[in-house]
Amino acid sequence: MKQAKKYTIENPLYEHPADNPYYLFLKKENFFFDIPHYHKSLEIVYIIKGKTTAHVDDKQYELSKGDIFICSSEQVHYYENYDKHKLGFIVLLSNGYLHDFNVFNKDSKFPTLLQNKKANAEIYALFQEWSDYKDRTFLVDCAFVNLFLDKLIKLYGLIGTTNIESMNTTAIAFITYIQENYQENLSLDSTAYRFGYSKEYFSKKFKQVVGKNFLTYLNDFRLQKALELLNDPESNLTFREVCERSGFNNSATLYRHLKKIRQANPCLLDTTKTEK
Repeated sequence: MKQAKKYTIENPLYEHPADNPYYLFLKKENFFFDIPHYHKSLEIVYIIKGKTTAHVDDKQYELSKGDIFICSSEQVHYYENYDKHKLGFIVLLSNGYLHDFNVFNKDSKFPTLLQNKKANAEIYALFQEWSDYKDRTFLVDCAFVNLFLDKLIKLYGLIGTTNIESMNTTAIAFITYIQENYQENLSLDSTAYRFGYSKEYFSKKFKQVVGKNFLTYLNDFRLQKALELLNDPESNLTFREVCERSGFNNSATLYRHLKKIRQANPCLLDTTKTEK
């Protein structure tokens, strides 16, 4: 029987390809990843229509049409999907494409939220031309990346980096522990004990650095595992087996979460495989 994938700090969630030194993602999406995650790539989101809220570190940013959100390497972040009609360009640029920029702009980064909608229209036009370009090659992508970075610097400039390393390290430790143990009977008490914290302090710390409370993140991650298994065309697991593999202690709990997913984002779930 096919074994469930194991996710570790080197292979976090479905974002692990973004750690490839020459990874590039450029696509219009209407679903933004809503589980706290991280990767080494620079992430840029241009809102084409609708709204979302982006969470990064201990801050949140309200994004609407024409806004650009930028998340630096290895910052824990996620988005909210309360607007079913939203659409955005999502761009991920790995370090291989950012080498020259990083060499000449050490200790600097782009602002997180860019809201000059007139200026951002130039960025959108560039993304659209880039996305539509026929016969894209590595060198073509490099050219578009450098044009984008140059335009962004001219429009917004750069700012100095802040010391967020400690917060990210803590968040990554918490996330990694859940990724590696989500199939176990995890609780707030047992996980707090594992990290040497009181239940109250750990709960507050987890929400501060990850952006969601412990139980919400745990259930969101387990649901992501269940969706991967349910949407796998090669899997012959029963619904009960999917429930066990994804860490839910009973089928009713998983079914309740899937019902919410089906109502909010039916495209994410193959309903032919869900059975109570």
